[in-house]
Amino acid sequence: MSDVLEAPTLTPTDAGDHDKFKHYVSKTKMTDAHVFGTPLTALCGKQWVPSADPGRFPLCPACKTIWEAMK
Repeated sequence: MSDVLEAPTLTPTDAGDHDKFKHYVSKTKMTDAHVFGTPLTALCGKQWVPSADPGRFPLCPACKTIWEAMK
């Protein structure tokens, strides 16, 4: 097993599973996305423009795994 964390393949999504999970993203980029409407890229590679409160969704399992591996 390798200790190297590989970067995810970035896959833009327009609809679907990004709406079902909250994702780990940079706080700075989150602010910009809400103010300017720029797309976010989560640790798992999902890209989207935020439009809903993520607090009501469960944490993305892929983001959680990547975040824990980074610690």
